[in-house]
Amino acid sequence: MLVSLGAIGFGLVWGWLLGLYDVKPERLPTAISSLSGASVLGAGVTAWFGGMSAAAPFSVATLVALWIHTQWRSELRKRYGNSTKT
Repeated sequence: MLVSLGAIGFGLVWGWLLGLYDVKPERLPTAISSLSGASVLGAGVTAWFGGMSAAAPFSVATLVALWIHTQWRSELRKRYGNSTKT
């Protein structure tokens, strides 16, 4: 149980951090591949330390946090416009 909660916590933090990145459209393929690679590495480390059963909660929590963060930022952009300050 504790391993699953740790994996979920790690996934939530990692997903939120992934949502912070704004990249220019011409650099999008590079950014997606590097961030995806880092996410696979994070899932691998989670599976290594917590067992394969911890990789699924990590992955789901990462996707949920990433989706929530991108939706939140999208709403902020609609409400306040694009900011040049990041």
